[in-house]
Amino acid sequence: MEEKKNSLEKQNQDSNKEIKESDDNISIDLSKITGFFKRKKENAGMESKSPDTTSEKPAETHEIKEEKKDDEEISIDFSKIKNMFKKKESDAKDKIALKEDINKGQKEEDKDDEINFDLSKLKKIKNIFKKDTNESADEDLSIDFKKFSNFFVKHRVLLFLIIPIFLSIFLRVQPAYLPITDEWATNSVIDNLRSQIRGQINQQYPNLPEQNRNTLVETELQKVLREQKSQISQQITATSNFFKSKLQDDTGQTYLLAIDPYFWMRHSKNILENGHAGDEIKNGVPWNNHMVAPRGRAVIYDMFHANFEAFLFKFFSFFNKNINLMAVVFYVPVLISALAVIPTFFITRKLVGNIGGIIAAIVVAIHPSFLTRTVGGFADTDAYNVMFPLFIAWLFLEALDSKNTKNTIILSSIGGLLIGFYSFTWGGWWYIFDFILMSTFLYLAYYSFVHKKELLRGINFLKQTAVKNSLIFILTFFIMSALFVSLFSNLDVFQQFYNNPAGFAKLKEVGITTIWPNVFTTVAEQNPASLNNVINQVGLGKFYFFLIALMGITLTLTKKAHKKLWFVAGTLAWYIIIFLLKVQNLNTFLVLISIPIIIRIIIALWESDTEIDIKYSIFLILWFIATVYASTKGIRFTLLLVPAFAIGFGIALGELYRHASVWLSKGLHVNKLISKVTVIVVIGLLLVPTYSSAKRTAEQEIPSFNDAWKISLDKIKADSKPDAIINSWWDFGHWFKFWADRAVTFDGTTQNTPMAHWVGKALLTDNEELAIGLLRMLDCGSTDGFDAIANQIGDGAKAIDIMYEIMPLNREGAKKILTGLFNEESAEDILESTHCQPPENYFITSEDMIGKSGVWAHFGSWDFNRGLIYNTLKKKEYSEDMEKGVGFLQDRFGYSETDAENLFYEVQSITTSDQANSWIAPWPGYAGTVGCNKEENILQCSSFIINLTTNDAYAPSNQGNMHSKSLSIPTNEGIIFKEYNESIINLQNGRSLGIALIKNGDSYRMLQMDSDLTGSMFTRLFYQDGIGLRYFKKFSDESSVFGGRIIVWKVDWEGKEKNIIEVPEPEVEEEIVEEETTEESPTESTEENTTAESEETNTT
Repeated sequence: MEEKKNSLEKQNQDSNKEIKESDDNISIDLSKITGFFKRKKENAGMESKSPDTTSEKPAETHEIKEEKKDDEEISIDFSKIKNMFKKKESDAKDKIALKEDINKGQKEEDKDDEINFDLSKLKKIKNIFKKDTNESADEDLSIDFKKFSNFFVKHRVLLFLIIPIFLSIFLRVQPAYLPITDEWATNSVIDNLRSQIRGQINQQYPNLPEQNRNTLVETELQKVLREQKSQISQQITATSNFFKSKLQDDTGQTYLLAIDPYFWMRHSKNILENGHAGDEIKNGVPWNNHMVAPRGRAVIYDMFHANFEAFLFKFFSFFNKNINLMAVVFYVPVLISALAVIPTFFITRKLVGNIGGIIAAIVVAIHPSFLTRTVGGFADTDAYNVMFPLFIAWLFLEALDSKNTKNTIILSSIGGLLIGFYSFTWGGWWYIFDFILMSTFLYLAYYSFVHKKELLRGINFLKQTAVKNSLIFILTFFIMSALFVSLFSNLDVFQQFYNNPAGFAKLKEVGITTIWPNVFTTVAEQNPASLNNVINQVGLGKFYFFLIALMGITLTLTKKAHKKLWFVAGTLAWYIIIFLLKVQNLNTFLVLISIPIIIRIIIALWESDTEIDIKYSIFLILWFIATVYASTKGIRFTLLLVPAFAIGFGIALGELYRHASVWLSKGLHVNKLISKVTVIVVIGLLLVPTYSSAKRTAEQEIPSFNDAWKISLDKIKADSKPDAIINSWWDFGHWFKFWADRAVTFDGTTQNTPMAHWVGKALLTDNEELAIGLLRMLDCGSTDGFDAIANQIGDGAKAIDIMYEIMPLNREGAKKILTGLFNEESAEDILESTHCQPPENYFITSEDMIGKSGVWAHFGSWDFNRGLIYNTLKKKEYSEDMEKGVGFLQDRFGYSETDAENLFYEVQSITTSDQANSWIAPWPGYAGTVGCNKEENILQCSSFIINLTTNDAYAPSNQGNMHSKSLSIPTNEGIIFKEYNESIINLQNGRSLGIALIKNGDSYRMLQMDSDLTGSMFTRLFYQDGIGLRYFKKFSDESSVFGGRIIVWKVDWEGKEKNIIEVPEPEVEEEIVEEETTEESPTESTEENTTAESEETNTT
């Protein structure tokens, strides 16, 4: 029996060895790609005798002397578990066998990496519970378990991949079910019950102390919750479903989460309906007539995402004819993100085994920077920015390690194909292309130096595998990338790989190449981030995770068999010092974290070290450093850092697992199984908080679009003609185009255009005639009128002045001015673009625009003369020649020499884009509202006293009565404006205060803001209901269940009637108001003292 058992064990070991040996050296053979998930059954005897299995292994694959060849897996031998439960004479034999296993040679170590559940020996465990067993039945059981064990070993890679793929999908589908609404509903129902109970107790015990009252309320609440548990549960469910219904369409499909996904879904809808991404074909190209109204523009080239969405819809509609396009689009990021974990696993596994691979893949799956931009419904292109680079990097590394020239060519070609797809997806595709080219050239240079003797011998050097593969890869990858990028996009796009890196650094600079404002400086996802912020975000909120990832990259420079412990320890100490010093200078930090790698490479060059493989460290550190730099320029670019971080993190913990488990089993003589499981559990515990946080984040994701927006846009669609135009700030332009199916002035892909100034000015101005003139100009020809004037006079700032002179005028008045400057024909051409008979116009003012007021008012108040001065004086020929700069200021603007010199120095002292923005234009904003108490015609609004008879407002103080710079009071006839020039109250930013009354029935609130906004069109339209205006007629007024208000105004181009309000009868309403203010004043005061930003926050 013992001989039979040994025979079975030997067979199992041989089988595991064969599988392990073939698995340790995975390379991608495209000719056998069908065996990716299932290996073909081949002759085991011939496979084990193949000389290729061992003879061609490079030196860098050697392992630590006393460690197993690839410490990837765990070998669980259940025959030894009995040592923990019973003491028999056979235990001693098993213990001796265990020691022999630990001290076996390299061959036996090959199996230690496998998570090999040897269930063929599970039969021994049953002896703990039962002594008498039928031998034949036992042998049958052994055979069954052996098959199961072999199946697990054979398909272990697939089984390992299932874990991170499952986590990725599970987290990202959460928004589809809107689980956060259950929490809202619970809080809403319980708060309502608590409020009712408190009201009853206040009536019964009016003199009860507050502390006792609160205790009694909570006691009664818990009693109600126990006694009416079923009814309350039903009410919570109903309330939750109500909230869900406001965030879902009529079919129950949750709306897409963000704004940009609607841009792509509209184009995918066009592809399905028109056969191309445009609304029409114009001059032979697909044309988008819903953008840059009324001109439209050609469809952009990077439409992979829209085409992929359309393809998936066609595929799934084959099985379900009633499927909703939005339902398919909703799950696209879930699919792409799940695919991204596959190359992460294999890249890391190649270096440190399965445990490191699965850790890296899990980090990618749950990383917040990746998760928040790729959850279900966030169907933008962000998922591709992780998936494509990872697949391309995997192909790059496999191509360089391939032992087959044919495979190198095939892998390089596929890499070029993916570069082509990536360029068809996102304009920043070039970064991974550049990293790979740089890494390959640096690797070739290093390899040539350490093999300089072979190099000097001549042509044979080129036949070495590393050199040959590198040269073949560079040539094939470059050619195929150029081919596919040009095919899917165009040759100009391919040329971005050497043009765009330098331009990236200037993405958010102000006034350098143009006098127009740079809208990118205010786009939230492109806001700069501090280095500390980047480290926290990428490091999962823990700086030492970031340190671990850096150590992982550094460890790729150590030999597996002979690690330089001094280098590992020194590098760890160096990184700890850097983080303890809290270095915040970006360039200094990037240099410091690169020093250990640079030193190690120099040492390797000095020693002509041919055993370490530096291509991994070069590639990863380039990826790491470049994306850290990019992340500080725009917070959205932290996404690009996630892959490099995850791989480095997986390498470090994979090495930790390898060495810690060996140390426990051999150094402390802990059971091999227990040591490995212990290390895995400890490593897993590191990621538990991150997973919990990721799950909470995913559950809280909700659409920003809701039923109130859909109702408003559906009304526009039903009421308007097809050529109608929607004007508003750019953020929600993609919603307008998709749901209302109408053109917009500008949107999230055209925000950095002159329209930002024109629309901002229309919102900011207190001149209704100018606002209407600007909207008419935009609806007639977009910026064509300005462009024509600027081209003829050659001065953009002067062209702006001319535009503001003619915009408030009718066509005849404008013509008089233009004919004085240009000939008749030119004047008529300009008028066609500024004073045509415009199409229908819908102007939207919404709650979100309160918080954005600083942005649109900033661009609306842009000083083009200052923009020209800054743009000119910052040029090298002026900044280095003061006399020339001063001369420009005197000639162009008429400054005196002294004033010109002072201005020259002032401009040269500006060093950042933020300073330039603030110097050119202010940032006016709203400061919130407060409630008012009324006594006869006197309002008490916080510290302000406002007399409705004299229309005077002041705030008593020790220095006397203080005033706001401007005051706005609504009446039934319109708005009364008043300005003060003395004793002015300033805001914290030094700007002067403005106040405006908001009338609701016979009650008032007071709005506080920058004085520039007091009489603005936005203030009058959104806060004061358009009172006194002639051209804006309220078309729709919707409020969402979450608190956001959306007002749509239809423009009356003729301005026939003034908007008025009816004043209630004083005698009847005074008592009611007095009564209301007495009872409701505390609540109003609490609500109204919020800031503009908090007004936008929806609480349930």
